[in-house]
Amino acid sequence: MDWVVRSTAVRDDLPEVRAALERSIPVYHRGFVLPALLRDRLSIAVSGTHGKTTTSAMIAHVLNVAGWEPGFCIGGEVTALGGVAAPGRGDVLVVEADESDGTVMLYDPDVAVITNIEFDHMEHFETEEMLYRCFEVFARNARRRVIYCADDPRAREIGRRIPGAVSYGLGGDADVRGSDITVGAERSEFAMRAKGQPVSRFSLPVGGMHHVMNALGACAAALEVGLSIEDVRSGLSEFRHARRRFEKMAERNGVVVISDYAHHPTEIRALVATAAMMPHGRLRAVFQPHRYSRTRALGGDFPGAFRGVDEVLLVPVYAASETPIKGGTSADLMKRFEDSGFGGVRLLASLKEAWEYLRATLAPGDVLLIVGAGDVEQMGFWARDYLDGCR
Repeated sequence: MDWVVRSTAVRDDLPEVRAALERSIPVYHRGFVLPALLRDRLSIAVSGTHGKTTTSAMIAHVLNVAGWEPGFCIGGEVTALGGVAAPGRGDVLVVEADESDGTVMLYDPDVAVITNIEFDHMEHFETEEMLYRCFEVFARNARRRVIYCADDPRAREIGRRIPGAVSYGLGGDADVRGSDITVGAERSEFAMRAKGQPVSRFSLPVGGMHHVMNALGACAAALEVGLSIEDVRSGLSEFRHARRRFEKMAERNGVVVISDYAHHPTEIRALVATAAMMPHGRLRAVFQPHRYSRTRALGGDFPGAFRGVDEVLLVPVYAASETPIKGGTSADLMKRFEDSGFGGVRLLASLKEAWEYLRATLAPGDVLLIVGAGDVEQMGFWARDYLDGCR
């Protein structure tokens, strides 16, 4: 082994990192390694507060289906691509550029895609303007083209200042524009017009309006590097979710279990809107807040994000290396729910306690959402195993 690459989330005491350091094997940060790899190939880097994993996965997938065999490095496991990363044999490299620690400013891809910009990662950024500045530098570093969502105010603000930037969205002035949209929980259809191209009809085997937007961004990027509209349409028609992006863990005895990485109010709102389109009796959710800093900063927005859910089970915050802070615990968030008038919220002491409650109360017609970026995903496996045993 020549070297080890890790992200900011990986601590020094991880056994693999400790073993490498003990053997004098260099340990590098992902945010420094990936930008260096971009310079040797035609590169597409996707960043944004929401949707970057799915958008980058869509781009890599359509290129792969078209026979381009791209390299990729994505922040979620994509079954159709065989994992989270591969070197590829082609000339194109697709990466998800993480903004959470500011290293997105080190990327200088040929094509930079910005999906949206919203305040997040309070553990690193003291203000929204600090985060905004990262995306601004990322856009200006692009060697060939910036692609941005024109429907997002802050992404549009940056994109319109970049000469030759390409916009996508639903507005009439977008360069790549979606229209005539039909959205379901597990399938979507839309028409797309790129400037200078005829209108094309797309079928997407994933649901939710947010994924239509992700698909438009992927279309813009794929067209920019030379893929035909027909190749893009064909690739998107076969796309499947990355892991923990509206991942159906189980469907047994009238109960459906969906696991999702959503941990920001905007992401949760999109998840709930999509799940609500599924046939259901009760819509239920287990929510594990991610980081005390985020829970405190955005706590007032979470109750509204879960509007339409019949029951929310709150479990302890997934700390992600943070220590508890006043206003940032699940008990504090529980009070936010109560103060908002949200009915049907329970505070549980652990994942195990939440699961015991669920196991005793799951009933036909329930759609259960497992929500959060931490180890709450275990509950999806527990639910699947339990329901499999009930057959």
